[in-house]
Amino acid sequence: MAQTADVVIIGAGIVGSSIAYHLTRLGCTSVLVIEREAYQGKGSTGKSMGGVRAQFATEINIWMSLYSIPVFAGFEEETGHPSGYKPHGYLFVACSERHLEYLRANRERQTALGLTNVEIPGPQEILAIVPQLRADDITGGSFCPTDGFVDPHSAMVGCMQCAVRRGAKLERGVEVTGIEVQHGRVAGVHTTAGEVATRAVVNAAGPWAAQVAKLAGVHLPVRPLRRMLVPSEPFPGFPEKLPMVVDMATGFHFRREGAGFLLAWADPDETPGFKCAFDPEFIEKILTRAADRVPCFAELPVNEKRA
Repeated sequence: MAQTADVVIIGAGIVGSSIAYHLTRLGCTSVLVIEREAYQGKGSTGKSMGGVRAQFATEINIWMSLYSIPVFAGFEEETGHPSGYKPHGYLFVACSERHLEYLRANRERQTALGLTNVEIPGPQEILAIVPQLRADDITGGSFCPTDGFVDPHSAMVGCMQCAVRRGAKLERGVEVTGIEVQHGRVAGVHTTAGEVATRAVVNAAGPWAAQVAKLAGVHLPVRPLRRMLVPSEPFPGFPEKLPMVVDMATGFHFRREGAGFLLAWADPDETPGFKCAFDPEFIEKILTRAADRVPCFAELPVNEKRA
């Protein structure tokens, strides 16, 4: 059966859900969110590291974070659903003068835009935050105490539930098969559940964004690239309020996950493609880098089944 919506959002992950939340908050209630999976968050959202930070290098990212971090902080009061926001901080560890100058330049830009609580700690101050780090090559770093991490799945659910209460509609298990364009403008969306007349489509399909854009005759240079996360078993001895620690020498980073840790590293040898399976060989690669920066991680037990 044909239906009408002022705005159609394709993809109900954290991005699509947040857009629906904000549109309905601004009074646009004729919003239809289409999700091809039977459940929300089966794509990148449910597998995310969950980091939120304002320590960025570009103005747009800093501005977005200066808006979004307070939203996450007051999320439950606003939506009735927790975001899981933990302001444990982000600690960037510089291992060269080049990295340190980069962080200092970023801090100047961040301060100019209103982010005034970023610190530039020295090696000893960094060890005071995370004593377990190998520090012989650390030149300094940057730390922001209001950075941290959230539960992306919970934030997604809270955004969508609030949007639906305000009038938005969510259709799951429905796939978009075409986007009708007339005279250079969107006129409708074809789906496996019928036709939708609309003048506005938001592409929130994440790694599949290029495929969705192609339906409207638009070339979007987005390619999917696998990133893998490795959770550990419980591992004592670290500060309870441990920040997200980013080793700028290798890109290895980790944060607390329950009584253990969540380890991440972007493998430069990864190739584009829709690869959703975990590669067991990745564990040795990431643990080598983990133990290099955090020597006691040589004994860190990890859970391959949950990776």
